[in-house]
Amino acid sequence: MGVARKGPRPERGRGLTLRTRLALVYTGVFALGGVLLLGANYLVASQSLRVRGVGLATTIDAVATREGETAYWAEPVEPLGSWAEAEGVAGVAEPAQILVGGYQDGVLSDMLVNSVLALVAITLLAAAAGWLIAGRPLRRLHRVTETARTLSEHDLHSRLGLTGPDDEFRELGDTFDAMLSRLERAFESQRRFVANASHELRTPLAVQRAALEVPLAQHRVPDDLRPAFRRALDSVGRSESLISGLLLLARSDRGLARTEEVDLAGIVRDTVARHEADAREAGVDLRVDTEAAVVAGDAVLLENLVRNLVENAVRHNTSGGWVEARLRTAHGRTVVKVTNTGAAIADPDALFEPFHRGDEARLRGARPGSGLGLSIVRSIAVAHGATAVARARPDGGLVVTVGFPAP
Repeated sequence: MGVARKGPRPERGRGLTLRTRLALVYTGVFALGGVLLLGANYLVASQSLRVRGVGLATTIDAVATREGETAYWAEPVEPLGSWAEAEGVAGVAEPAQILVGGYQDGVLSDMLVNSVLALVAITLLAAAAGWLIAGRPLRRLHRVTETARTLSEHDLHSRLGLTGPDDEFRELGDTFDAMLSRLERAFESQRRFVANASHELRTPLAVQRAALEVPLAQHRVPDDLRPAFRRALDSVGRSESLISGLLLLARSDRGLARTEEVDLAGIVRDTVARHEADAREAGVDLRVDTEAAVVAGDAVLLENLVRNLVENAVRHNTSGGWVEARLRTAHGRTVVKVTNTGAAIADPDALFEPFHRGDEARLRGARPGSGLGLSIVRSIAVAHGATAVARARPDGGLVVTVGFPAP
């Protein structure tokens, strides 16, 4: 039987993009600098107006007093705060102080309001500029992401070929291209190995089968050696089945080179019909319930998917049990569900692992198998963009569901 690779991790909530965070950092730093500059200017202006205001109020008071003595003579006065201190003036007249204080408050208020408005406007411009500036270098990073997202073993010849300054993004792109080159060589080596293994392994097994079957068919084998010949022939059959399963698994793992419209309902009905004799021999009631359904995919692989589901359901069953193969289409999805009775299963998902045939209760009494059935099912399903899940029945047995996406 076989195993599922672990399912995808649950998606976490999508946070702010890197570009947005960079733009917010630029804006925050600019706004903080603007606030500090505004505060410093306000303090400097306030201190300057306070010092100058004392001198201005004293000057106004002195001019007013001297104009009262004579309208034609006015002695120049120094309009500085230090003048009042040098002359020992203890204070200034209250009307002049009120006038200068009001002037100071008005200047500071106007400066603060205008500065805040200007800071807000310039901060917004800085945010827009930060967004644009952050987007330019990230375009090359997005190119890496898009290439990695669309990559498959049939498209390993693609390369990023990033241009631009020799920076960290260029280094990332060159490293990614080098990794693709290594992967392409590895997959090409694997394809050659699979092709060679198909010939080199099947040919000697075919010779062995012929060497065993011909004497048996011609009755040239002594009766005391016939059991040994039968066991050897069964061993050759299991080896051929194992090699076929491995080659099929390797093929499905490579994905689909092309797709066509496949009558999945017809495949399910035909597969069940071919296994009715095996089901009767095992004392299993085999039922089928299908609706019309057409999916895009590879007909040979889909036939193997359904065959492995039905074979496993019949093989790992109990006398007097049953198997039901159902095909339904709902909400644009096509679902194949194969349910069977049998022994209790503690970890159904582990059955998708290659060469995993279940626990002892499931193995006892079962006919020989390669342990690749559900591994092949999962691999073919993934190649078609489908999902394959298994769950244990409360009364024993298994429910395997393969859901194909909407066209």
